[in-house]
Amino acid sequence: MDEAEFRPVTDLLAESGMTVEHPTLGCGMLLDVVGEQVKLPPERILELVGLSVGPLCLQFWLSADVDVVCDVRYVAPDTQILTFVLHGLTKNEHDRAEGAIQRLIARELDMTVALLVDLGGETAEEDDDALVLYGRLPTGPRPDRVQFRTDRLSAVPEVLAGAEVTDLGYGQSAVRW
Repeated sequence: MDEAEFRPVTDLLAESGMTVEHPTLGCGMLLDVVGEQVKLPPERILELVGLSVGPLCLQFWLSADVDVVCDVRYVAPDTQILTFVLHGLTKNEHDRAEGAIQRLIARELDMTVALLVDLGGETAEEDDDALVLYGRLPTGPRPDRVQFRTDRLSAVPEVLAGAEVTDLGYGQSAVRW
């Protein structure tokens, strides 16, 4: 995902109230390896994501004092994983953020492989990758819900074994165990 491809992602999230630019400071923020905020122009953050230089951790803002952390990882030249951390949000904030992410997926369905919902944060990152990229079930805890494009379900038969599959419409199906 280069800068031009990431811009529609941030634009769609902004339409739903999740912005890269802090609402009062006028800058974006990356988080460094110890979790400290690094203030940068939003355009620079988009550029860094587009350069695929390595994993990045950025903040999307719901308000001046409420953020959603987004980890951007690159697992293949053409595959990035965006992990949105919703822990610590109120129910209303959580619903707003999840709604924004769902709208993003609905509008960018052709670019989306899956959405994993792991409410307890229990699924190991490598298990998430194996599930989404290779259709292998996690060896440990499983996510609470996985949404796949409905047209991809036939490509992940191991994942579907013993699972409850619900057609969500708009080209997506939810899988739960």
